Amino acid sequence: MEKLKSKVTSKGQIVIPKKIRARYGMKPHSVIHWVQKGEGVLMVPDSEDSVLAARGMIRKSGLLEKLLKNRREDRLKEEKRG
Repeated sequence: MEKLKSKVTSKGQIVIPKKIRARYGMKPHSVIHWVQKGEGVLMVPDSEDSVLAARGMIRKSGLLEKLLKNRREDRLKEEKRG
């Protein structure tokens, strides 16, 4: 993972590195959501593409594992019926 950094100005402003702006389609006047998490702050750009905007938000939450487990269980049930 590439590490990029910015400084906070005396007015509380930051510059989002160009690589990040390009990757997430941030343009002038884009809205950014700030999510406070135990280990830090998550910056999420407002986006029409909800999948892109949600990338990384539920990491380490266990939701993916639960989803995959439910899908396996559903597949086994369908196989038993058929």
